[in-house]
Amino acid sequence: MPKKVCRQETLKCRQVAKRIIKSAKKRDTISAYEARVLSGVTVWCVDQRCGKAYQSSGLVTIPLWSLSEKEGNGYLTYYVAHELSHMLAKKRYGERGHCVDFYRCFVDVCPSAVQKYEYDYQKRSPKKMRAARRMNKENPGRFDNSSGMVMFGERIS
Repeated sequence: MPKKVCRQETLKCRQVAKRIIKSAKKRDTISAYEARVLSGVTVWCVDQRCGKAYQSSGLVTIPLWSLSEKEGNGYLTYYVAHELSHMLAKKRYGERGHCVDFYRCFVDVCPSAVQKYEYDYQKRSPKKMRAARRMNKENPGRFDNSSGMVMFGERIS
């Protein structure tokens, strides 16, 4: 368990994570296996400067200040989806950081209404997100548990 955990806020962050995963599964942008993997991620709200995805331990931290942003729940939804996307990118592509494969996962996981917050995160985010949307449209990649490979061009359930 991380240090400086905010227990009540953690419950809210976990509810948001469940809603994001359910929504992505309903939109058919993640496979059933990927939804199970993301459901196994432990989300904590902590009093720290920024969030982090600890991929080896399946742990995500969300900063307390993201709950009190003036944008309301939209910003929290974005922040949780951002960190869950890191976990999915590692599972699908073995990638870390903010590469195009991360953004492919981000546009699959994050509700489109709150993706706008990513534009303020990094200078090159808009360009990478456009490329990711184009790549997903041309060739959607989903993780297939049976073969342990990313399958392209078909949906895996």
